[in-house]
Amino acid sequence: MSKIPKKLHHDFQDEFFLNLEHILVPIGGNSFECMGLELAFFIAHEYGAKIDLLHVGKKVGGYIDKYREKLTKFEIEHELKVKRGKNVPKVIIEYWNEKKHNLVIMSGRRRPTIFDKMTIQSISNSVIPHIDTEVLQVFPPSIKKISDKLKEIAVLLPYSDRDPFLLRWASAIASPQKGAKVKIYHIAEVPDIVPLEGAKHEKEIKKEQKQFSVYIDDYSQIFGFGQIIQPKFIIGHKVLRSLEFIFGKYEPDLVIIGKSKSKNIWEKMSKPLSSKIRDKLLNTGVCIQYMM
Repeated sequence: MSKIPKKLHHDFQDEFFLNLEHILVPIGGNSFECMGLELAFFIAHEYGAKIDLLHVGKKVGGYIDKYREKLTKFEIEHELKVKRGKNVPKVIIEYWNEKKHNLVIMSGRRRPTIFDKMTIQSISNSVIPHIDTEVLQVFPPSIKKISDKLKEIAVLLPYSDRDPFLLRWASAIASPQKGAKVKIYHIAEVPDIVPLEGAKHEKEIKKEQKQFSVYIDDYSQIFGFGQIIQPKFIIGHKVLRSLEFIFGKYEPDLVIIGKSKSKNIWEKMSKPLSSKIRDKLLNTGVCIQYMM
């Protein structure tokens, strides 16, 4: 049974969102970056933040002009910086160290094969360990068309200090969009030997389900989520297996999950649940939040 924190949110989290003024979005001119740009737009729109678009190389692709027109239309302060340098991660890190942005949004490319993962350098993975602030790493769907409408958002809540962040990102993305919904999932894992049909009648599971309902109600009152929130309490043998079954029937535009930054060599070598979800849910956009 999952343990629900006694305190819903900490002063640091409130302070972070009150002071969210400056967002860094590195861009390379690739189509897979569109979803990350949309997230930056929604978050900046919600919190009144400025967006720094950083391109390392020569001229940026023409697509960025259309995006900047959108930012201008909605009066979102932004600036495009073009810097030269062969070591792209190093330039991004140096620029962040200079400006100290509150939030960094980095787009990641799906790696379809093991060979790709071994031979192609991931710029975002090279940057994230060296950025001492919150980072959103965004992966677009690998099959279906990338849409600028992110109206169906799923959030996975593990009952951790990340929860308020995950909920607020989802709220910021959904709030400006008419008809957008946020489905909040908590998956109660039971042993494989326990039949799922019978597990829902267990006293501990019923207790956890009730606690989850209260947990979400409390957050809704704190953050004013209103009608966009749809809590989903799921009983499953494994988180990933449960998600594959759920999203086989209902496919969201974006799944928001959390991950702690790797602190040692063993954590760097192991494959976390967030990475497994990213690789398995190929038809769904995935946003992974790395906390400080």
